[in-house]
This record gives sequence, C-alpha cells and structure tokens, in this order.
Amino acid sequence: MGRSRTLHRILGLRTGVTIVLLLVLAGSFACAEVVRVCAGCRFATLESAIRVAAAGDTIVIEAGRYNSTHVLITKPLTIIGNDNPILDGGGTGTVITVRSVPVSIRNVVITNTGFSSLDEYAAIKLIESTASTVENIEAQRCAFGVVLYRSSQCILSNIRCEGTSAAESLSGNGIHLWKSPSCRIKHCYVAHHRDGLYFEFSRHCSIESNESVANMRYGLHFMFSDSNAYRNNVFRSNAAGVAVMYSRNVLMDANVFADNWGPSSYGLLLKDINQSRISNNVFDRNTVAIYMEGTDGTRFTTNLFRANGWALKALGSCIGDTLEDNSFVANTFDVMTNAYHTELICRRNYWDQYRGYDLDHDGLGDVPHRPVSVFSMLVERVPTAVLLLRSFVVELLTYVERVIPSLIPAALLDPMPRMAPPSSATPSHFDRTRQPEI
Repeated sequence: MGRSRTLHRILGLRTGVTIVLLLVLAGSFACAEVVRVCAGCRFATLESAIRVAAAGDTIVIEAGRYNSTHVLITKPLTIIGNDNPILDGGGTGTVITVRSVPVSIRNVVITNTGFSSLDEYAAIKLIESTASTVENIEAQRCAFGVVLYRSSQCILSNIRCEGTSAAESLSGNGIHLWKSPSCRIKHCYVAHHRDGLYFEFSRHCSIESNESVANMRYGLHFMFSDSNAYRNNVFRSNAAGVAVMYSRNVLMDANVFADNWGPSSYGLLLKDINQSRISNNVFDRNTVAIYMEGTDGTRFTTNLFRANGWALKALGSCIGDTLEDNSFVANTFDVMTNAYHTELICRRNYWDQYRGYDLDHDGLGDVPHRPVSVFSMLVERVPTAVLLLRSFVVELLTYVERVIPSLIPAALLDPMPRMAPPSSATPSHFDRTRQPEI
C-alpha cells in the first residue's frame, strides 16, 4: 500500500513537472516578438536582427536593398519580407544558411551569390533542417537557388530561380536536394541554371506544378531517389532534357516534355529505373521523347508522343516494360531498339502510321502493327542514312518488310492497335508549351 502511494506521488510529480515545462514553452512562444529591419530601424541589417531575436520570433524585413548580406540561422525563426526586399550577397557566398533548426522564409528577393568550385553558393541553404518552409522567394544571378542537405519534410513553394546563363562549369542547380526525404516542391520556376531541379538520395518527395526551362544541362535530374512523384510539371527547351537514374517506384504523371532538341538531348532519359509508372504525359518536339536503358517492370500508359524525332528508343537491356494506351502522332520514327529479341509489351496503342483495318468496328485494328521500321534500324547504325528519309527506296523497304518481316524484331508488335487516340491523351496539354521564351 505504501509503495502504491509512493508511486502515485512520483507519477504526480513528473506529470506536474511536464505541465510546468509545457506552460513555460507555450509562454515563451506566446511572448514571441516581431523584430523589424529597415534603414531607419533599430536593426539596419538582417544579421543584427538575428543576433538579438529569440527562438520563435518573427523578423520582418522592410522594402529596400540590403548589401553584402550573409547570415547563419541556428534558432527557429520566421523571416518575412515586406514588399519584396532585396538581399544582395555581393558575389561572395551563400546569402542565408540555416543549420539544424526549422525556419520559415518568405517574400524575399535574393541576388548575387557569386560562384565557387569548392562550395555550393546558394540563395538559401538548409542543412539538417526539418519541417522548414521557403516560399515566395526570387533568386537572381545565384549559382544555386535553394539547396537542402540532410533536410526532411521541407516545403519549397512559389520560388523563382533565374541563373546567370554562365558556362556549365560556372553554374549550379536551381533547386538541389541531397539526402533530403519527404520534401514537397511546388509552383516553382527555374531557368538558366546547370540543372533546373536536382535530387540525389532524396526519397518520398512530391514535385508538382513546377516549370523548368532553358537550363544548360537537364531540366530535371535525379538519382537514387525512390518513390518520388512528379506531377503536372513542364520541362521545356533544356539542353539535354530530363534524366532519371538508378531509382524505383517513380511516378511521372501529367507532365510536359517539350522542345528538347540536340544530338544528345531527350525528353526523358530512363537509366536503370525499376517498377515505375510513366502516365498521361505529353512528349512534344524532342529529338528522342523517351530513351530507355536497363528499365525493368515499368508501365507507360496514356502518354501522347507528338512530332518527335524518335518517340521511343528501348535498348535490349530493358525487361518486362509495358507500352499501353499511348498515342503516337507525327513522329519521324515511333519505336527503335538495338535488339532483335525484345521483351517490350505493346497493347492497344494508337499509331498514326498504322495501315490496318477494323472490320468489326470495335475500335481496335484486326491486324497487328509493327512499330519498328527497317529504315529506323538502318539510321541507328548509319546516321547519315537519314538523308534518304523521303526517298522511294525507303518506301519500298517499308512495304516489303510489312509483308515479309525478317530484319525487325519479330516479337515487338501491337496485336490490336487502336484506330483512334484514347480520349485521355488530349492535345490541350500542348497549351503549356506555347509560352514565350525567356
């Protein structure tokens, strides 16, 4: 009985201490202050305001230009710009660095980080920060825009990064994540950087409604980043297109890949991608819409391939991939492979080069379609042969191969191709690719 009372007293004491601590913490945040920064204020620089601010305080930066700003934040703060103040790095380093605490930064213009071959100078750099929010930020003439290192559950929203258009070796990435899982990047615009969006070892992220345009290498580049979802993004006029590597369980849905032209340019390059889904995307005017190497168990459904050089290049290392309910319209070549034996499965796709018929009017062709042409395989081996593209000899080869297929992969065919495009592949997606150049 005595032991029971003693135990109750101990538990009661601990509960009381916990309540007191919670009240103290709540009181400290309830008393959070607003610290203002302006030319005529007590604090004329963001650095001086951060030194005196307490954890949980809000710092409001009034309109104006603040030169040579370089700050380190090691306590949880909210930083808000009033009428888009400009923080100028003076060309010498990262402007805002956050370490080991959650922060909220919004409504600020950041410019002039300079460039270093030894460090990633960025407008904002988050290091081991959890649940931070960066929104309504404009990064101008910065090597890197926003960089996250080992930072999780962060939200990047409404960020505009415009790089310097310097040489690739003198530029960085617009939005860069390294070992930063469960983050959300939405409504961002990135242009004139090395890579627009870059992710490495960053899993379970959501990337939606962003636009990556005219970057010097890739509009999107990620590696070792499993279970990420990319929805409603636009990747346009990037030098090498989009590169997706060494990842699994990737979802790419309702994106636009457009105007990625060049000898080594792709709408979407897939390298060692497993068990992923590419659906409802538009591939419009790319040298190669999709280039696949080492993919395994990936499904391509209801995508629209329009006016590309090659709609799909699938190497022999691809195993168990499915091409279903897609539309191929006005491409120079629809499908190319370097292997006579291929495991690519084709079902119910629409091919504008199909010359079959539909006697039972069920919307599906009565004879199979072979999407690989002899001439496409010839061009792959001898690129200069493309000069014969519209010649009578090519037409003759095509008709002979349809009658007696012997050089193209025998197993690669669509047994019942669609007679019309599926309704989900609508040309309305193209409106997102008609924006003026920057």
